[in-house]
Amino acid sequence: MGSGSDGAGGDSGVTDTEGDPATRYPAGIPGSQDVRPLTLIRRVVARRMTQAALTIPAVTLHREVRFARLLERRRAMDPLPSVDALVAGAVARSLVTYELLNGSWMENPPAVLVHPERNVAVAVETTQGLTIVVLREADRRSEVELADVFQAMVERARAGRSEAADVEGATFTITNLGALGIDGFTPIITPPQTGVLGIGAFRALPALGRPATLSLSFDHRVVDGAYAARFLGDVVDRIEDGFDGRQP
Repeated sequence: MGSGSDGAGGDSGVTDTEGDPATRYPAGIPGSQDVRPLTLIRRVVARRMTQAALTIPAVTLHREVRFARLLERRRAMDPLPSVDALVAGAVARSLVTYELLNGSWMENPPAVLVHPERNVAVAVETTQGLTIVVLREADRRSEVELADVFQAMVERARAGRSEAADVEGATFTITNLGALGIDGFTPIITPPQTGVLGIGAFRALPALGRPATLSLSFDHRVVDGAYAARFLGDVVDRIEDGFDGRQP
């Protein structure tokens, strides 16, 4: 992520905030005093997203998925787990097989660092902005463990009390805009990760529903489209089978 003068190089189109007010605004836009300082979280997000856009040759694949069986199993659980936590478990198990998507691109010489743990970050909205919580070794956890750990971290994040372990060490990310009615979108990879999975809207009642869309953005330096497509297909199969956390 990037922000301020420590972001990616090049002319941003906006000069330094000190000096003549007439020089502090983008060219052609009348001056205004309504300047909104960025929160720390927003600055971090801006820096990383700029870095990703400028340095990662990303490709996005879209595929439909039916959540009916996963939602049916979810309704039998008490307390009711987050869909995001269950999807994170499915993704982590797929990463065991498709391990390059659990890696990071390295320069000089070009190589891929494959991480030994599947630590899946989940994007979480808070009053301070977007943040993440990281389900560490998500491939080794049951549905109950995933749900309990995820809920505890989300509560800490929204209370502004996240611990270092809650937000560090992610090797892959999922982000869900489906709850806001978005059918599909192109998620941006968080460096140095190789992939991010976006979850689109689905209907809770299978009889009234239609397939949801999963959107996988991946670093094309690390894997080809066919490899990424097979990974996405594996995630879809796990979700459509209802995701049993007791199985590998």
